[in-house]
Amino acid sequence: MALALPHLGVYGGIRRFLELGEVWTRRGHEVAILVPEGSTGRPWVPFSGSILPLSALPFGGWDLLLSPDPELFLACRAPGALRVYYSVLERAPSEERALRSADVVLANSVGMRRYLARKGIRAEDAAGGVNVAFFRPPESPRRRAPVSAGPVRALVYGRVSRRRKGTWTAARAVERASVASGVPVTLTLFDAPPDGAETPRLPRSLLIPHEWVLNPTQRELADLYGETDLFVSAERRAGWCNTAAEAMACGAAVVCTRSGTEDFAVNGVTASVVRWRWSLILARAIGALLRDPGRRSALAARGRARIQEFSWERTADRIERALERNLGGRTRAQDPTPASR
Repeated sequence: MALALPHLGVYGGIRRFLELGEVWTRRGHEVAILVPEGSTGRPWVPFSGSILPLSALPFGGWDLLLSPDPELFLACRAPGALRVYYSVLERAPSEERALRSADVVLANSVGMRRYLARKGIRAEDAAGGVNVAFFRPPESPRRRAPVSAGPVRALVYGRVSRRRKGTWTAARAVERASVASGVPVTLTLFDAPPDGAETPRLPRSLLIPHEWVLNPTQRELADLYGETDLFVSAERRAGWCNTAAEAMACGAAVVCTRSGTEDFAVNGVTASVVRWRWSLILARAIGALLRDPGRRSALAARGRARIQEFSWERTADRIERALERNLGGRTRAQDPTPASR
């Protein structure tokens, strides 16, 4: 299995392939992640497969080539391999060409499958996931009980450089809800900025206490989720919202838009889901949970139970079934290296 990626940076989309690749490697498949020259490096989550340069791709004798990057997918050549495009982001550059040239299209959420269906593309269900063994509530009770008089701890993903992530919308909503409800809130924003990027900052200071956590380790990130009472996401055009899923798995109550969360966030059941991506609307949903700690705690418990259904192992199962259906009876083209993977 050849997984072609543009880099190995600390991104949720890259996590997906490191996690899936590790599951498939443990199951006995031979898996390699291939990246452009100069991009090879140590993966930031466990991956025991191979890391190779893209130049090695034509000589591998692969059964399948899989990539989430449309332009990279179109440029890759792997003779005889089943070509699998994994759609993770709406309207990515060269998306239309990649969709039409793929043997199989995977979609990372129900929302993405619906988006592709409007284009006449039938995509296989590859929703999920989250590492539920790693992202889980802390063993020691660090999260405050609902009756605590201390401030509520809110968390927002701080990728302000990407407006579709909705960082500023979410931060303003938390501020507005705290001020309107009179419930004290401390806000934490976290990010791992790309190399060379400016240090993230908000357009203005907030009226509530807030801090940044930059470049957390994976253990520190899990601890951050585990200490959080309320996670707020205001994304748009998201395929799968990794941060909301991870926060939910760690026991935080989630307030979110529908973007990237429809598979696991059911309004009033597992999360508080708003229809419109406006800070005022988000603030109303946040305020309701600030004023009702018992409801917030119950929402978090149901959310954590739901997200267990989206482990990477289950995602790998769905993808394997889709690939097996398409690989059956397939004849490999003449290949420079006959060894099968």
